[in-house]
Amino acid sequence: MIGSIRGKLLGFEVLTALIETSDGLGYEVEVPVSYLTELEVGAECFLYIHQVVREDAQLLYGFHTKEERLLFREVIKLNGIGPRIGMALLSVFALKDFITVIKEERVNSLVAVPGVGKKTAERIIVEMRDRIDKLHLEANVVNSAPAAPAAAQKVDLERSAAFNCEDAIGALVSLGFKENQAMTTVRAVYQPEMSTEQIIVAALQQLNKR
Repeated sequence: MIGSIRGKLLGFEVLTALIETSDGLGYEVEVPVSYLTELEVGAECFLYIHQVVREDAQLLYGFHTKEERLLFREVIKLNGIGPRIGMALLSVFALKDFITVIKEERVNSLVAVPGVGKKTAERIIVEMRDRIDKLHLEANVVNSAPAAPAAAQKVDLERSAAFNCEDAIGALVSLGFKENQAMTTVRAVYQPEMSTEQIIVAALQQLNKR
């Protein structure tokens, strides 16, 4: 099983990062939305990996810290929660914010995540509250936070605004939002010269307020 990857970030395809290792192999790794402005295209990066092996595919999910990967692994153990919802949760919430949501039993905050209904949100809170305590995740969050890069990389600056918005809508739909909702939100948050990644992050922030 693949446990981590270090290599050069070649670029993004919606929410999938393409990382080329020193042996010349390129790995497609799905990452949370928040990483789109944290990872620098053309620079070396390191991610902890959770690998899912299926009959028709081998999928890789990447995280900055072991704690994020551990939380993801615990979430997808819950009945009815798969990797898609797990990644959506970590895209909407930073690790410390997710822990706060669980501790304070904020059902409405979880319901805002694509694919999470009220009953599912309540079950996540009940089951994850004990797991967070047993795994001592809260105590490790502060020390595990990665350093921010010196400067955020704007990806594909020369692409037109139309392509940037189209890619952002596709990313939101892949997270589970309805296409009309994604389109409306992207149009509302878009500002001239915003990159695809900036549009996605701004749209998620707007959607999370509803």
